[in-house]
Parts: sequence; structure tokens; C-alpha cells
Amino acid sequence: MKTPRHPSTSKSALMSLGLLYIVIIALVIMFSNRVMSDISLARAAPLSLVVSLAVLFPVVLLVTIAISIVRLVRERASGLPGVGFKVRLVLFFTVVVILATVPQGILSVNFINTAMNAWFGARTGEAVRGGLSIALQYYDDKAAGLARTARGGVYQNLTDDVGRSPRRVWDTVQTLFPDVAGFQVFDTSFVETFSGGDPRTGVRGSQVASMQDGFVTRTTAGDLSFLQTRTTHRTSDGAYYVVLSALLPDGFDRVAGELTDSIEVFAQLDRLGSLVVIAIVVFYVLFSLPMFLLAILVSFFIADEIIRPIVNLEQATRRVADGDYSFRILTQSHDELSHLVDSFNQMVSELDRTRKKILQTEKVAAWQEIAQRLAHEIKNPLTPIKLAAERVLRRYASGSDDFGSVLESSVRSIVTEVENLSTLLSEFRNFSRLPDPEIEAVRLKALVADVAGTYAESRDLGTKIRYDSIPDDLTVLVDAGQMKQVFANLFKNSLEAMSAGGEILVRADLVRKGNSPYCRIQIQDTGVGIAPEFHEHVFNPYFTTKTSGTGLGLSIVERIIFDHNGQIWFETEPELGTTFFIDIPA
Repeated sequence: MKTPRHPSTSKSALMSLGLLYIVIIALVIMFSNRVMSDISLARAAPLSLVVSLAVLFPVVLLVTIAISIVRLVRERASGLPGVGFKVRLVLFFTVVVILATVPQGILSVNFINTAMNAWFGARTGEAVRGGLSIALQYYDDKAAGLARTARGGVYQNLTDDVGRSPRRVWDTVQTLFPDVAGFQVFDTSFVETFSGGDPRTGVRGSQVASMQDGFVTRTTAGDLSFLQTRTTHRTSDGAYYVVLSALLPDGFDRVAGELTDSIEVFAQLDRLGSLVVIAIVVFYVLFSLPMFLLAILVSFFIADEIIRPIVNLEQATRRVADGDYSFRILTQSHDELSHLVDSFNQMVSELDRTRKKILQTEKVAAWQEIAQRLAHEIKNPLTPIKLAAERVLRRYASGSDDFGSVLESSVRSIVTEVENLSTLLSEFRNFSRLPDPEIEAVRLKALVADVAGTYAESRDLGTKIRYDSIPDDLTVLVDAGQMKQVFANLFKNSLEAMSAGGEILVRADLVRKGNSPYCRIQIQDTGVGIAPEFHEHVFNPYFTTKTSGTGLGLSIVERIIFDHNGQIWFETEPELGTTFFIDIPA
């Protein structure tokens, strides 16, 4: 027998709590972002949804904790093992949670207040506004500088030769005006004839056609922004359009937009004042309470997981103390407690094997004594044998007329008694001198088929022996001769229990008991079954419910299985049949 376990239930509960924990964290992040976004944009936060969730989660958790407490009280009242230890564990975890959350809550509220005052103070707002002013001033200076360059006489003189030598003109412009990052030349059809500088500042002809001379425009491509202006030059080679470009720092537009948004946030927070701090504190408390309750609820499940191996050990110890050596503890963990459980199971297995060896030894010794006693009692049948012989002699000596009939009956009686005594002595001698098994690899299905073939004539009575479900390649390490004797005895008993016909089904599977693999063989019949009052005596030597036989068949079967380090037992139902189970180490 094995201890009941519910790993799927505990795992499902812990997974549900973990999922709830993740949901609460996700909601905290989502709503905190939403609340701060609404504050910065001067919008009303969805307080109804926040409050509903903030109330729903604690209520659900409180109900679950209440149910767990009621169950714990009932277990304590019932005196279940390990309940006191479980109560101490829950209280311990609860105190730890309180000691951890209370200082953290006070520290968090104080930190929020301090951070709000420090981060969103007047100096920070002035710094952000000053940063935006500097950025705008920089932009204006950059645009004005590019416009002055395009209108300047130096630049105009340089571009007189832009049609014939645009490369030389660009080199000179680059030297005299280092702020110019791009230089493009287009003909009157707005076809580009030359491009110099940073290729990222290049524009298409259609864009140049829409420009106006002297006006500065801004172009944005991803995170890059640059200023452009167009100038027109008429030379002896014809008219040309020249586009000058000046790069703005990377991310200039993004940074300027963030500065603008930050100023809006500061303005909003400045208007709301201390209400923002209070709202954040309340929000923190509302979502901290479910986390606190969830931690207490988790303590119940952790306590269950911790005490379960201890409770199982206690129950198993009691069962073993009561004489149930089949009790085993199952565990899926791989920690120190699992090693303790494995050691306990191994200890009980050793105790069980030792107990069985002692019982078997005592049983064999007892019946060896019986065999010796029977040898002495053989003299009892010798008396009628002697009397029959003397009667024959007397009738022969007297010349009686009925000598022939007396001789025939007396000799028949003598032969019968001698044969019975010879059979009895042979079976007891075989039982007491059963040799050690000579182990070899044997195909189980072929071995069963060989034994079943000797009972083929039984099929005429409507009895079938089926062994199709045995795998063809299943190999066992046994003494083939002794195992044939085992199957022969079991088949014979099953056939005698099915006098009106029936079916014998032989199956075999590989099973694992502890860390050892076994081949489990089942011989199932549809006979009359075994009466309950005979269950304890089935394997006892010289016990039989039949009018003939010595009662040594199942004792020999048990002895053979025992010598193979195996185990045999049976399950039976009156009028439904009997199933014998044999476990052979694989």
C-alpha cells in the first residue's frame, strides 16, 4: 500500500496563486501608468475600475484565507498528525510577512513623498523650462545661421562657378562654412547634377521644386532632423539650384517634444499639489493589501508542502508499527526530505524481506519437522498392509476356497497403500530438497505456451488458456524448469476450480517497485474462487480443500518464487474467480 498524494492539486493551487500574483503586478503597473498619464494630460482617471479591482482582490483573498483557517481548525480538532506544526508554520510566515511589509510600506510612502518633492520641485520645473528654451534658441540660431550663409556675398561669389566645378565650390563652402553639412546642385529640370556632404541630408528634385529661395525649412527622417534652404544661381552655363543643409543634433525633435511634455506634467502637478501624493499613497495601499493577503495565503500552501513528507512519515511509521510492511511513501521532490523518504522505504522493504525470510524459514523448518513426523507415522498404513499379507498367507495355508478373491483384494489394498505412501514421501522429499534455481534468460511467452500445451485436452471441456497479451520479446531471468512447475501447479488448480469450463488468462507487464524493476505475471481464472476462511492457509504446506492431494503444490510454488527473490499473492472473489500475481525481479 502507498500513501495517497495529490501533487497535481498542490501544483495547480500554487500555479493559480502565482498567476494571481502576476496579474496583480500587471494591474499595478498598468493602472499606475494610466493614472500618471491621466494626471499629466489633465484627464480624469478611471477610478471606478481601479476601486472595483482594488476591492475585489482583497475580498476574494480574504474568503480563501478564511476557508483555509476553518479547515485548519477542523484538522486541529480532529487531531490529525502535523496540524500543530502546520499552525506554527503559518503563524511564522505571517509574522515574517508583517515584519517585511510594514517597514517597507512606511519607507515606500516616505520615499514617494520625498521623491515627489525632490523630483517635481520648483527648481526642477525651472530647469526643464530652461532646457526647452535653450533648445528653441539653438534651433533659431541654427536656422538664422544657415539663412545668413545663403544670402552672404562670399557664398554668392563662390557659386558663380557651380555649373562647371561643383566639387571645388563644395570644398570651399565646407572650409568656410563648417556648419553646412550637405550641398546639392540641381539644373532647371530639377535633376541632381552634384551631391556633397552627409548623404542623409539629400533631398529629391520634387522637394527642391517646392522650396522658395531664402526660406529655411526643416526635414525629419526617423530620429534625424536637418535644416535646408535653396538658392538660385545663373551662370554662363545656365541656371542652377543649390540646396544647403545643416544637421540638428540626433533626436532633437524627440528631446524637444519630451521637454514640452515634461513642462505640461509639471504644470499639472503644480496645480494638483499634495493631492497627487495622497492619490499615489492610496493607490499603493490599495494594491499592497492584496499582495499582503496573497503572501499569507501562500504560507498555507507552503506549510502543507513542508509538513506533507513529515505527516507521511508519521503515518507510515504507525502503519509499519502495526505490522503493515507493504506501506510505502511516494514523493516527487528531490531534496533532503526525499532522501529521508527513500531511506525509510528502503528500510521498510528490508524489514519486509527479512520478515518474509524469517516466516519462510520458520515455515520450512516447521514442515520439515512435519515431514519427519509423517515418516514416523508411515508405520500406521503398514499395519493394514501387514494384516492383508497375513490374511493371504492364512487362507493359502488353510486351502480356503475363496483364496483367489481374498488374494486379489488384499494385494489391491497393499498396492494402493504403497503407492499413496510412495507419492507422499516423494512430494515431501522434493519439497524439503528443492534445489537452488539455475537462472537463465527465458522467453516468458514460450515458457507459458509450453506448459499450457500439456493441458490442451482441457479445451475439450470448454476451458481455454489465453496468453496472447504477453509480449513476444519479454525475457525473464529464471530457472525454466522450476517456473514450469509454478505454472503447471497454478494451471492445474485453476482447471480444477472451473469444472464447468471457463478461461485462464495469463498476462505480464513490467512494473517498478521503488528503484527496482519487476516483471508482474497474472494468472486469472473464472472459477469458484477461494473462501475467505482459507485465505491465510493457501500457501501452508499440507493444506488442501480437495479430497485428494498432499496440499504441497502452492507451498512449492511459493518456495520457488521466494528462491527467485520474488513475491506471490492472490486476489479472489467467490464464484467470480481468482487471480494470482507473481513479481519476478527484472
